[in-house]
Amino acid sequence: MRKNFHLSLHHALIISLTSQVLIVVGLTSYFSWRNGQKTVEALALRLSREVTSHTQQHIDNYLNTPTLFLNINRIFADSQRLNLDKIDDLQNLFWLQAQINPQVNTIYFGSETGDFIEVEMKDAGRVAIRDSSTAPYWETYHLNEKGQKTQKIGREEYDPRQRPWYQAAINQGKLVWSPIYLFIDPPVLGITPAIPLLDNDTGQPKGVMAIDLTLNDISKFLSSLKISSSGRVFIVEKSGEIVATSTNNPLVVTTENGSKRLNSENSQDNLVRNTAQFLNSQFEQFQNINIQQQLIFKLNGDRYFVQAKNLNTHPGLDWLIVTVIPESDFMEYIRANTYTTLLLSFLAAFSSACLRAIASQWIAKSVTNLSQVAQALSSGEIRQIDEQPKIAELAVFTRCFNLIASKLQTSLHNLETVESRYKQEVVERTKSLQEDNQKLNRLAHIDSLTQIYNRYHFDLVLQQIWQQAIREKQETALIMCDVDHFKLYNDTYGHLAGDRCLYKVAQAINSAVQRGQDVATRYGGEEFAIILPNTKIIGAVRVAKKMRNTVNKLRIAHSTSTVQDYITVSCGVASFLPNATSDPQDLIKRADRALYQAKLQGRDCIVVEDRA
Repeated sequence: MRKNFHLSLHHALIISLTSQVLIVVGLTSYFSWRNGQKTVEALALRLSREVTSHTQQHIDNYLNTPTLFLNINRIFADSQRLNLDKIDDLQNLFWLQAQINPQVNTIYFGSETGDFIEVEMKDAGRVAIRDSSTAPYWETYHLNEKGQKTQKIGREEYDPRQRPWYQAAINQGKLVWSPIYLFIDPPVLGITPAIPLLDNDTGQPKGVMAIDLTLNDISKFLSSLKISSSGRVFIVEKSGEIVATSTNNPLVVTTENGSKRLNSENSQDNLVRNTAQFLNSQFEQFQNINIQQQLIFKLNGDRYFVQAKNLNTHPGLDWLIVTVIPESDFMEYIRANTYTTLLLSFLAAFSSACLRAIASQWIAKSVTNLSQVAQALSSGEIRQIDEQPKIAELAVFTRCFNLIASKLQTSLHNLETVESRYKQEVVERTKSLQEDNQKLNRLAHIDSLTQIYNRYHFDLVLQQIWQQAIREKQETALIMCDVDHFKLYNDTYGHLAGDRCLYKVAQAINSAVQRGQDVATRYGGEEFAIILPNTKIIGAVRVAKKMRNTVNKLRIAHSTSTVQDYITVSCGVASFLPNATSDPQDLIKRADRALYQAKLQGRDCIVVEDRA
């Protein structure tokens, strides 16, 4: 008779407990490794997106700042608030703008006659001037803390009309960006936006204004980014030449034929060089990267996460932002914890072989707790075992497991802190740029003398209100107001008194306009224009009377006036229902004719347009 095989309870418990421990620890290690790998991949890709986005935002702001200054100066020139023929006025304006934003540290203007003015505020302020008295040379002077030229530095032959930035702007007839080139002093890579300025009467070019930007500032910003311990960010042109990089490696090399820009595939940085070679092998050339790419490549057995995004928001500039993050920067700690887990599994298996049946309940309870925590960890929930087993070996295992969980939790908390710090820096930088933009916007829209809206704002708002009135089929009224005999006032009391008079009159007119949608502006000289949306002629006349009475109550003495012995105003009122074929100039002409009639009728009165 065949003898049945029976397994003793002792061995059964040992086998059972050992198997449970091995299975639980094995699953814990596997899911910990898999989830850690997925978490690292998601985190690395997310971090690369945020770094790329932050970099793009910074570069956009960096490049937008000089173009904003150039466009504002063009508006000043077009509105005749900036005399391009006065070198001293240009010097003062450039010096003031350099104080507003240190990024605009080299700004200059060259005219069609060969005149040139450049203000540079890098290390020490200096100005370079070329006019009819110095041609064909420019003379360089130091600037003091008030922007005034002091000691003469040097003299050098120079003609702005022969420079590439000047000729490119004249040929294009609009704002253009120069190719990246090597500055002479200091020898760093730079780029220049230039804009042509036209004569208001002839429409011919008056000259070109430009601002120098050093790309070294972009590299400094990239170096300040906290990506990872060995991550890289670099910017290249579609030709492959490096624009900026987060490393401290040089971007220009010296050859027998002179200085030459460095191609990314020849970078001294191993990671930058290999990433560029990988992208070229994937897309054949950088020009074929037209949309944002997120890629993973291997180098020497290690994985690297790559983000490539186009930066072509500025005409003439076609750059590529590349962020590369090694997986090893995040996996080192997770890999160490996994090895610790595997080691503890062997210790737990050996300990389980020594347990007796009497410990079966303790073992089952301990393994159950361990299994639950392991399952939570595999789902991404990190927690610790609160109840300590009574068996010493399992207690050691539990403490080690809790230590692993604690370290993982600390690592995740540190990553969240870094992420929060990046977001805070973005918010602070964005707020600072918004404040600068608000200051510049106020300079462009507010009349500096009267502190009410200027002619530029009048033209913009009238066009918007006109289109809205066409859509909503509502009348729009306009009041043209002129200070009576203001030239006599200036001749009698002086221009300073005239400025104070205009300020008081402007504030009085503005106070008489009470609706939030109404707009009071200084139209030019002593003339004011008030736009009244959704207003019929009777309502406009009521506002004009209130304005005239408010000004009269000021009782500003005017002894040479032929109307009264104080300042008075004449008003022309017009109202019009716009249509698709009409133009805002129609309303302006009507109000202007009414103002002319008011002057013919003796001034200090209100005349309504003749609709006949």
